Amino acid sequence: MERHPSALSKRRFDLVVIGGGIQGAATAREAALRGLKVALVEAQDFASGTSSRSSKLIHGGLRYLEQYDFKLVREARAERRLLHQLAPHLARPLPFLLPIYRGDPYSPLKIRAGLTLYDLLGNLGREDRHRMVSPKEALGLVPALRSDDLRAAAIYHDSETDDARLTLEFILDAADHGAVVANYTEVRALALSAQAGEGSVINAEAQDRFTGRRHEISSRFWVNATGPWVDHVRALVPGFDGSKTVRLTKGSHLILPRVAESSALFAAIPPGQRVFLMMPWGEHSLLGTTDTDFEGDPSSVRPDRADTEYLLNAVNRVLRQPLTSDQVVGSFAGLRALVVEPGRSPSANTREYRFHQDPWAANFISICGGKLTTARALGEKLVERVIAQVGVVPPQAGHPSREAPLPGGYTGPFEGFVKSATERAAAEFHLARTVAERIVRTYGSRWPQVLDPLRTDKRLAEPFPGTPTLLAAEVEFAIRHEMAMTLEDFLLRRSGLNWAACTLREAAPAVAQIFAARFGWNAERSKSALDDFSRLAGATARE
Repeated sequence: MERHPSALSKRRFDLVVIGGGIQGAATAREAALRGLKVALVEAQDFASGTSSRSSKLIHGGLRYLEQYDFKLVREARAERRLLHQLAPHLARPLPFLLPIYRGDPYSPLKIRAGLTLYDLLGNLGREDRHRMVSPKEALGLVPALRSDDLRAAAIYHDSETDDARLTLEFILDAADHGAVVANYTEVRALALSAQAGEGSVINAEAQDRFTGRRHEISSRFWVNATGPWVDHVRALVPGFDGSKTVRLTKGSHLILPRVAESSALFAAIPPGQRVFLMMPWGEHSLLGTTDTDFEGDPSSVRPDRADTEYLLNAVNRVLRQPLTSDQVVGSFAGLRALVVEPGRSPSANTREYRFHQDPWAANFISICGGKLTTARALGEKLVERVIAQVGVVPPQAGHPSREAPLPGGYTGPFEGFVKSATERAAAEFHLARTVAERIVRTYGSRWPQVLDPLRTDKRLAEPFPGTPTLLAAEVEFAIRHEMAMTLEDFLLRRSGLNWAACTLREAAPAVAQIFAARFGWNAERSKSALDDFSRLAGATARE
């Protein structure tokens, strides 16, 4: 996948997707798999907004059962099962321990009933079903739990993911099937044409943020998949009435020392309906999440002191040894772009997706709401609607996105694949087993493409300072094949480290040297890139 924004002006598309988060990525892939002429443009980097700032879960949403949102849970559970088949390296089953204390808003009986329904709505088989456990067994699984007033516990299963890489692989597959994709390409204007009294968007002006060049894009249909910026993009269409279609709520997360080795925690935050989760995340734990209304520039969202205190208070209620703010090694926040539901609290607001179509732009649909887990289903339904409205007959019939694995998903049973591929990678490329296994788990069946250059350049096998497993070969691969343009693109969204990369600032200068060599950066440009990353890393640690 190479970046050629000029290709956006060379033909008329059937569909242009504005926004390179998970929903835009899934929509573009769906359309490309069906043989439509598709383009996707993103003003920043792919997944640089909400889609790299989530709770890193493919899940049904257990707490939505209490809101009687059975349709959402059923669809999410079905999508989890499907993603386990299409991208086993990016949808890894994870056990959750749900402790039940005296004073909690739910009883063991209520939890048993809810988890039974959760299983009925879709799981991965017998080993994926819930079970109730005693306090003694719960403490054996997570010794850090507080034992006082622990009545019982339950174990159920959802899946963890690398949200940024999941988004990227949807985009890679779209490009592999003919889509023109470009990051750092911002739509600056949309032109409307009135036909038979009905307005239609006929073209867009997009600007390459690196070169300043402008490109005119023409399309029969447009999808606005910009998440928190959806109303900003709607405002580019002549005739915009100033209405709002999304409600922004902030979700903050903390990166902390590892608390549990193999189980995630899910527990209530009395006295309301909120819950927290804490999951193993590399060498750390990831704790989330808040849910508060947000006003202001979406690009300015950051965790604050109140978020940190709220999350630490929540988790410390169930821990034997409280965590302190001094132990927070990093943090990040993202914005949910929820469907507007007046009168509801942020937590009660639906997570379902809706397609909004303004009457003054008949061929322009905005996506409101939605979840990481249900993005593929969203893309499928949206493309079906586009096809019906445009009247185009797609070359590929059926539902190809239900059957075609993502680029790294050609693994078969995943743990068996990891074992054999790790042994092969370690032997062929003379790598430490820990390094080989991380490469295999990160890139799935694409791992040989990452490591093959080591056959001719052994220097690419050198790990970076501060991290024993991150290789120079991965930076080269991300630049050449995954459209990485900045240090953050690689460290935060391509490497598999995600926001934990902010704890590895020693590696940044060596990464910058590779970018400088590939893009011809001078000393001033390299220093600016390092300064940008240092500010980002420092901010996440402080906050």
